[in-house]
Amino acid sequence: MAIFTRTAGDAQGVNNVDANISGLLGTTVATGLTKNPTAIKITLANSQAFTAAESGTGGAVETILRSIGIDSTIVMYQVDTSQLSVLCEAVGSSTATIATRIQALGNVGVAANVYGGPGVTVSSSNGFKLS
Repeated sequence: MAIFTRTAGDAQGVNNVDANISGLLGTTVATGLTKNPTAIKITLANSQAFTAAESGTGGAVETILRSIGIDSTIVMYQVDTSQLSVLCEAVGSSTATIATRIQALGNVGVAANVYGGPGVTVSSSNGFKLS
């Protein structure tokens, strides 16, 4: 059985084609994506929380994801009580524009209990942590 031992080079060859390569630290390596991914974190105002009902049809999660998806390609998302985390392959707007769009939604929950107003915060980075 043959064994391959690399003697030169690095893991940057599997990096995304449009990534800013300055070493792998802090860079997301996504071999199945064609563009550098961006992670977006949305937290609600006034200690409000997402509930299971908000993941249903017409709920806050769907409404917020549609707002992001206007000009971004969503790859995956995770709903937690304290935040909505979204991983996009391509983001067409700045974080500030996405935040303004989400904040303009107002009350978006199925029982109008999830607030999309000015207190909602949206942040992003080129990387994400799985934990």
